[in-house]
Amino acid sequence: MSGNQGSTAPAAGMTASWVAYAAILIVGLLSLFSLYMGFLNYAVNTDIALVYLFIGAAGFAAIGYMLFRGKPTTAKTETLVVKKVEVFTTLECPKCQQKRVRDFKRGDYVYKDDEPCTRCDGMMIITKISRKKEEEKKKDESSWL
Repeated sequence: MSGNQGSTAPAAGMTASWVAYAAILIVGLLSLFSLYMGFLNYAVNTDIALVYLFIGAAGFAAIGYMLFRGKPTTAKTETLVVKKVEVFTTLECPKCQQKRVRDFKRGDYVYKDDEPCTRCDGMMIITKISRKKEEEKKKDESSWL
């Protein structure tokens, strides 16, 4: 059997078990008793009565905190989905105007001297960094079928 017997299923990050409800009940009963003692002793001994009243009010504040803290902020938790895109780097040789397209590498930036040209042994410069459009992806995927 699992280790969380007696607890209900968590809903949107909120865990509610019988232990939490019992703690709220006990704190509530003690707070009510403390308020009762505070009102009873108010005419006889004001100092003790104020302590009882403060303890009772603090108990109810703690109950409010426990109830609002366990309340889920949203009914539906949304996760951010980041789509993976294909990014390409376009290289161009300034001497012979040869163009080459390759996958993007970390550290690429426009006007960077990147690779030697295969045609004239000059240095190829990165002229464009772009991503593949959705339509092109769909065409490529459907052409394999």
